[in-house]
Order: sequence, then structure tokens, then C-alpha cells
Amino acid sequence: MGNERKAKLVGRINKIVSLFGRFAAFRKRINQEMEGKYSPSLIALIAAAGAAFLMTLMLFIPNYLGVGDDGSFARVMSAANIDYISETTEHQNEFFTRVYTHTSLSNDSTEKEITGSQVMLVKMAVWLDNLITGDRFFDIRVLALLYGILCMPAIYLLIWQACMQVKQFSEGIVIGIVGVIIFADVAYMVYFNSLYPEALWFICLLYLAGAAISFQESRRMLKDVGYLALFAAAAIVLMTSRGECAFVGIVAALYCLRLLFARKDFQWKVICVMTGICLSFISIGCMVWLEGDYDEADKFHAMTRGVLFGSDDPAKTLEEFGINPSYELLADASLYEYIPAAQLEEAVIQEEFLSQYTTADIGKYYIRHPGKFVRMLDVAIKSCFGIRRDYCGNYERSAGLPARAKSIFWSVWSTFKNSSAPKTIGYLGVLIGAVIFLSGKSYSLRPEEDRRGTVFLDSMMVMVLIIVIQAGITIVNSGDAEMIQHCFMISCGMDVMTYFVFAQIAHKLSIF
Repeated sequence: MGNERKAKLVGRINKIVSLFGRFAAFRKRINQEMEGKYSPSLIALIAAAGAAFLMTLMLFIPNYLGVGDDGSFARVMSAANIDYISETTEHQNEFFTRVYTHTSLSNDSTEKEITGSQVMLVKMAVWLDNLITGDRFFDIRVLALLYGILCMPAIYLLIWQACMQVKQFSEGIVIGIVGVIIFADVAYMVYFNSLYPEALWFICLLYLAGAAISFQESRRMLKDVGYLALFAAAAIVLMTSRGECAFVGIVAALYCLRLLFARKDFQWKVICVMTGICLSFISIGCMVWLEGDYDEADKFHAMTRGVLFGSDDPAKTLEEFGINPSYELLADASLYEYIPAAQLEEAVIQEEFLSQYTTADIGKYYIRHPGKFVRMLDVAIKSCFGIRRDYCGNYERSAGLPARAKSIFWSVWSTFKNSSAPKTIGYLGVLIGAVIFLSGKSYSLRPEEDRRGTVFLDSMMVMVLIIVIQAGITIVNSGDAEMIQHCFMISCGMDVMTYFVFAQIAHKLSIF
């Protein structure tokens, strides 16, 4: 019996070896036939066309896909002078709303309007829709079309730069396919048919990463200036979308200063310095003038679902803030519970709890206790691995599907992340370690001659800074109560890193 099992095992191993040998022979034959014809830009163009086709199937052909309203649309709609056609709005999260009605310019909404690049794009879509149709309705697919026009070049640029890191046709094809699987995933595309800022954040992050890593290629100064302008433009649009994104300008400015050493030209160094200074000033201006999405409820959760949630001794922690230790009963409390432990309207909560600390105080607490911040960062990464709002549907009510139904079309990547990927800060650590290992030996503080390894590491560190700072801003302002609403860039940034690390490893190990 033992010999029979051993024979079966040997037979299976031989089959695997044989299949691998056939694959290796096929790969060798393909690469020989395509030798001298490998074109990263052509692969990226085909991949972007594939992404555009998938986006069309998802957003513009019935059943149309989008994301329901989690309650945050009101201020955007007020700013863009649109509203729901139906007066019944309490269950808007269950189904995606495609058509809105125009309102008068003197909108009487009690919601305070917001400004920013995302709102401006929504207004542009409303104006364009009105120009084309002339009716009093706004079809959100016009906004999706604008997002799509902006997004496809970003996907092309990102995949092109990833394919530039490999030399063989078979590797480039696999990297192109993986790029479409990740960045055309339905979890990303459905945000185009919505009023959430995530769609614009996604597009800007792709441009940021693609433009940043494009400096791996030695080229004429005019091209470098052009990509630097693209990088700066993406950063400006991103940081002006919401107040909480203003920090991106500082990160982008640091990268511009790092690019000082990419060329020896004096003019280039002046351009990099000036660009960095401009980005810094715009970033500071956004911090001062643009409002974020955080309110008093978030301030409450920043303490109960953040500081106290991560504390080993809540009573002692409260004493650090000068708050009565008896409020340790609020540790882990959420205002979104069916029967909340406290109400913001209560005078005692206002006077003895909320008035005793500020967001700055919470930030200082995490500086004094970095271990607590790392613990909360782990929570943020776990919460944000999936970017789909579980309580918001993807289909219109007329589609006849259950409330909050989700589309599974082209969702391989998001399904894998939700079900199988390691949801821990350790995964971010592995990505950082892989980036350093893959480019550490070729890293140089003055990369005029060989940019490749240096630019790869620096570009990925831009993503790391965005991930960590975005998580920090969310933790300080609202704890873990609304991670999915505010930490989209964590998941997207990690996807970008994963993609480029995959491309490098595939090339180094000659897997494909």
C-alpha cells in the first residue's frame, strides 16, 4: 500500500515537472519570436483599452453599477444644485441612484456646502449633462464618463511603467493582465457612478505613482519637466479635493526635492525646488481653508474608538487628558450602536468629556505612545483592505435585486483581498521590506547615472507615507469608527505597491 501511494506521488510530481517544462518551452519560444519587438507602451495601451471596455460594461450598460449613498452625498448635492427625485431618502444606501433632479441656485438645504476639486468636477458634469440634454435631470453616468476619460491614461501610465521594469514579452503580458485585474476591479470602478471622492482619489493616486516612477527612465529634460508637472498636478487635484488630503502636498514636495539629484542641470534643480515650494504652500492653504468630513461625532469616536479602544488602562488614559476616570465606561462606545451608551446632546457629555480634549491633544497622545498608534494602524489596515461599502448597494432599485446587493463581475482582486490576503500591518511591513530588498543595493543619493533602483524605492516610499499619514489623520480624528469612509487611500496605495513589487519579483525570478 505504501509503495502504491509513493508511486502516485511520484507520478503527480512528474506531471507537474512536465507541465512546467512545457510552459518554459512555450515561454522561450514566444520570447524568441518577439525578441526586439517588446513594447511596454503597446502592452499598456492594450491593457488600458481592456480596462475601458470593462468600465463600459460595468457603468454604461444595464444593469448599471454604482454605489449607494451612505449619508455623505447631501453636501456635494447641495454644492452642485442637484437632489433626489424622490422625497424618500432614508434608504438611499440600499440602492444606487443614477438620475437626480436639478434644484434652484438658492438651494434651501440645511447642509453646509463644501468646496474642492471633486465638487468642481461634479459641477462640471452637471453643467455638461444640462448642455447636452437641456432637461432638469442629471444622469450620473456623465460624471462617470469624465472620470473614465481621466482614469484610462492613468492606468496606461502605471502599467507602462511597470512593464518598463521587465525585458521579456511574456513577463510584460502577465504584468499587463494583472494591472487590469487590480485597477479595473469593480470595487474601484463603481465609485465612478457615485458622488464619493474616492473615484478622484483613485485616479490621482495612479497618476502620482505612475509619474513618480517614470523617472526611472533617463530621458530629455523636457520630458522630465512634463512628468514633474503631471506629478504636481495630480498632487494638487488630490489635496484640494478634501481638507483631510492636504498632507499629500507635503509628501509630494519631499519627492520633488529628492528629484533634485536626478539630473545635473541647474535649471532642473531650480524647477524642482520651485515645484516643491508651491506644493508646500498649496498644501498649507488647503489645511487652513478646506474643511474635512469630520464632525463632533468623529471627535467623540476619536477618544472612545481610538484612544480608549487601544488603551490597556482606560481610566489612567483619561487622567492624562484631565477627564474623570469614571468615563472609562465609554471605552469602545459608538454613537452608531442601536442603543448608544451616550448622546452628544447631553450637557454632561459636552461639558465633562468632549470639551476636555482637542484633536491636537489626541495627536500628542499618540506621539507620546507610539505603540498605541501602531496598534491602531494595524486596525486601520485591517479595516481598509476592502474598499467596498458593505452597507451600500451597487444596483438600481429597478434592477429587482435585493437591497445592498453587490456585483461580483470582475471582482477577482477585491474578493481575494477580502477573503485570503493577510489583513495586518505585517503585510505593509512585508511590502516595505520587499521594496528595500529589490532596490536597496542600487539605491543612490545622487542617481544621475542609474535612476532605476533609486526611483523605484523613492516612489514606493511616497505611497508608504501617504498610507501612514492618511491612517494617522483618520485615527486622530475619528478612531476606527469610520475607517472605510476615510482610509480609501490606504488600500489603493497598498495595491499600487503590491503591483510594482509583483512586477519586480516576476522579473528577478523569471517566473513568467
